[in-house]
Amino acid sequence: MKSTLILTIASLLVGHQIARSQEVEWSETQKKEGYYTTIYPVSGKTFFTSSWTGMTAKKFNLQYHQDFMITASERVDFEANGSKARFENVKMINNKPYVFLSDHQEGVNVLYYQEYGTDCVASGELTELASFSFPKGTRNRGDFSILQSDNKEFFVVISDMPSSGSENDKFGYKIFTKEFKLVKEGEYESPYPVKESDFTFTKLSDFGDLFFGMKVYNTNERGKVKDHTNLKEYLIFLVNENELKQGRIDLGDRLVSDLYFTIDKNRLLSCTGLYGTRVNKVSGAFYLQFDFDTQRQLNEGYYEFTKEFITQDFSNRQKKKADKREAKGKGSPQLYSYDFLNVQPLEDGGILAMIEQYYVVVVTRTDPKTGATSTTYHYYYNDIIAYKVDAKGTFSWVTKIDKLQHSVNDGGYCSSAKGYVKGNTSTWFFNDNVKNYDEASAEFVGNPKNKGLALPSTISKKGNCVAKVELDMETGNMKRTRFTSRSELDVIAVPKYFKVDYINSEMFMYFQTRKEEKFGLLKF
Repeated sequence: MKSTLILTIASLLVGHQIARSQEVEWSETQKKEGYYTTIYPVSGKTFFTSSWTGMTAKKFNLQYHQDFMITASERVDFEANGSKARFENVKMINNKPYVFLSDHQEGVNVLYYQEYGTDCVASGELTELASFSFPKGTRNRGDFSILQSDNKEFFVVISDMPSSGSENDKFGYKIFTKEFKLVKEGEYESPYPVKESDFTFTKLSDFGDLFFGMKVYNTNERGKVKDHTNLKEYLIFLVNENELKQGRIDLGDRLVSDLYFTIDKNRLLSCTGLYGTRVNKVSGAFYLQFDFDTQRQLNEGYYEFTKEFITQDFSNRQKKKADKREAKGKGSPQLYSYDFLNVQPLEDGGILAMIEQYYVVVVTRTDPKTGATSTTYHYYYNDIIAYKVDAKGTFSWVTKIDKLQHSVNDGGYCSSAKGYVKGNTSTWFFNDNVKNYDEASAEFVGNPKNKGLALPSTISKKGNCVAKVELDMETGNMKRTRFTSRSELDVIAVPKYFKVDYINSEMFMYFQTRKEEKFGLLKF
């Protein structure tokens, strides 16, 4: 009787695991080709990857996969004009990988591109794409960055150019179609010194319009910025038809803390972000659209985070500490250091925003006997705040995904989350603790000793699992389940390396150990 019961339970668990894994097609676990694997989708189980090898990860390799298996792998040499060049990026353009390299000679910094084929061998000539001069004798020789539009129809080369005798930022831009046809170009010099301003988020729209933002600060007598309370204004810019238009975001007494851009189907800039006050860095979220032609803000909306929302996952100790701080007049409980995971434009003109609490704690210790110092970096990726805003700027709902991810000296390699939107559901995956889930049903239960809040995630073989959160876009209600685990797959998820491909409605999943790796293809 007892053995029959055990067999029945085991069958149910295996059946549940199979049911959950049917939506993903898995590769075999295979030997890793190198470090920092990046996936470049083509279609289905056909894709490119890149990786770094060598003791100091200085050798760059390109691989081509068919049916998950590597059919070609070659080392990419960084050379231009017979000398060593600097690696800048790899971009998939028209389903082909292009390697971008830069080289500075005789006071000129030049960006090149090189096409590669399915044999992972360079094809065609190394071709110059952009260049700028830099002052003689300067250590700052500038930089390049390459961004693509979400639909992959356009890409932009941004040149960060040092200028002689000026403390102001200066940059150039060249916008190309995916056929490498130049459609817009120009230069811009900030009206503010570097010490007083900071370029922030940059976005290239599906129409080939370039947007970027700039924070401008008041400085003290020493020319330094103390903290966020010194924010003077937030400027936004549009590059359109070779013309640069400037606007200003005005939130009244609120201070822009973080900002993210999307562009709607009418080519209006939609801005969402976090705002604070002179006391609290983060007090709530905002949304607005900006019309550069009329210099007007449209469809503004604000959502102030309540004390209950902020402290809902605080421990009793954290709550007492926050209450004491508030009693002393040092501000109410608040949220700190959030980064945007994604802002998804919706068909009705609204947006879905996902922001994650992220911060780094640096601890330096000195040995009293030897005087030697050691530094430890603690990486924290915690709760995700999700909110939906309709086309009129009304916040439909705001919710939290409760998670705790902490790692040391690894850059948070296995932390954070990745997800996609399909229809009326937003689905997200991240590393978690198997103890957060009921063993039989795989439903989230949390820690019963701590109000059902999530236990910290782990990557241990017995404790690790991957969480799957499905958000209902209409209501904000969520369903959280155990998706898979390290004990099932014998590898660890690396969500930062998951790749969402909206063109083919697929998401590549990447799992690894120190020596092995595994790919998963999820169709949605």
